[in-house]
Amino acid sequence: MKCLLAVLTSLLLSFMASSSAEAAQKVALIIGNSHYLNVSPLDNPVRDADLAGRTFSALGFESQVVLDANTESLRQALRNFQTASKGAEVAAIFFAGHGVQAGNVNYLLATDTGAENKATFENTAVRMEEFLAAYAQSAKVKLLIVDACRDNPFASTRSLEKIFDPSAKGLSRVNHQLQDLMVIYSAQPNHRAYDGEGNNSPFMEAFSSVLTAKENVQLSDALIDITNFVRTKTANKQLPYTEGTLSVHVQLTLEQPLEKASEEDVCPATGKVIALERVDDYLEFDTGPESLIINDAGKPVLEVCLREGAILVHGSYDEIFSAADLRNSENEGSGYYFKTQEGKDAHLWLYADPDDPNAAAQVGVYVGDQEVTWITTGWVF
Repeated sequence: MKCLLAVLTSLLLSFMASSSAEAAQKVALIIGNSHYLNVSPLDNPVRDADLAGRTFSALGFESQVVLDANTESLRQALRNFQTASKGAEVAAIFFAGHGVQAGNVNYLLATDTGAENKATFENTAVRMEEFLAAYAQSAKVKLLIVDACRDNPFASTRSLEKIFDPSAKGLSRVNHQLQDLMVIYSAQPNHRAYDGEGNNSPFMEAFSSVLTAKENVQLSDALIDITNFVRTKTANKQLPYTEGTLSVHVQLTLEQPLEKASEEDVCPATGKVIALERVDDYLEFDTGPESLIINDAGKPVLEVCLREGAILVHGSYDEIFSAADLRNSENEGSGYYFKTQEGKDAHLWLYADPDDPNAAAQVGVYVGDQEVTWITTGWVF
């Protein structure tokens, strides 16, 4: 807490943002990674990114939200942000997802970060230094908000055991030479952050609640309130932490009400990931995962789950399939059609044995005429 107060008392000048044509430019890049290919998925980062995007927009930021970014798309988003942040009064990056430290180097994980060996990991995990390098030098105030200090998902991976300290948790401190940069961590160095039991992490819930509670808020005051909120929410298990120095006071103005979250009914973020580019001949589950997540080039394009006596397919459009749809003997099931990122025709085929009311739902995944996999889900309805 002393470190936090020392940083905050170093703020010397004040600037305000308004929504007029002469307003100070404020830009934000928000990244939320939930559906990881090679490590355990996380429930909340995608939802946290959605809330962060709505929060920054309410504060007058021009915001870009990137969900479930693989290595290529994450680095491209950082390059785009460097251009967008030129001359900005405030430039902010928010990241939610898996983060690890190796040899005192912090890595924020893309959804396709690999674990085959050290070289693969280092090529596909994005160093925090790459995030710091994304700020244009002309940006006046730079904020990096990192809600990623969760337990190391590679801690038990034998191919990487030599690069990770098994006693290290969360992220380490960052050395940088950027002027007017503040790094805001959801947890102290070498401590884990919690994903939360609700729709958002404790840190993101605090971040949005505090910054949108008043018409005007000083960032220094807000950080103290966020710290106390998270500490109370987690029963003193988690304490946000900041490092860096600013030479200006930062006042944030609520320029519009916080937009409500979409009430769209979606599947759980955790489940079995199926990659369209990888063929799995046959998969069978006794009770079924929470959801099936269909990935295309590292990005989720469809989610499939059991929902209130039916199967929900969530994608570019949503469709509900009843037991009668799956047991349609004339058509031998029902289909959901979509396009891959390359524009190829693809579809799911959903089927259940019409003569067996206790038969589990089966899902086939196809790209063109190529069967990617056939899955016995374990979902009985």
